[in-house]
Amino acid sequence: MPGEPVGLVDVADVRGAADDVVSAFAAGFSDALVGAEVHHIGATALPFGRTKGDVDVNVRVGEADFRRVVDALSARLAIAQPENWTATFASFSADGYALPLGVQVTVIGSPDDFLIALRDRLRRDPELLRRYDEAKLASAGAGPAAYWQAKDDFFRQLRTG
Repeated sequence: MPGEPVGLVDVADVRGAADDVVSAFAAGFSDALVGAEVHHIGATALPFGRTKGDVDVNVRVGEADFRRVVDALSARLAIAQPENWTATFASFSADGYALPLGVQVTVIGSPDDFLIALRDRLRRDPELLRRYDEAKLASAGAGPAAYWQAKDDFFRQLRTG
């Protein structure tokens, strides 16, 4: 049975708040993120489209710093999707910001370090971004699971096609 529809808003309506969330996260976790790169990713980092109103950041670290950063974030943030964790990827979520925040930690140069490349590809290709937005719109009415699956399918095709 499908869940409640996923509500979507125009990224332009939340861009300022999203940028503020990224800045607040980077500042608030600066002690834990020494030597890390913090990048705004996800729909709110794109030039147009819709979002469910959350913000995503990719924290990129060297292999030697991965465990230290993951441990520090684990102490202060909620662990997200532990079933997807690998030796080079971990994810977290945080409330307490103007918008919900997702944090993906990746080891630079690892197979899991593809989030910036995907963001940049969508930024460079308006037609591709339009197709991504259409996939989200088409699936949002079927609920969160269908919405997540549509996005996952879209990105898997990009990465393998």
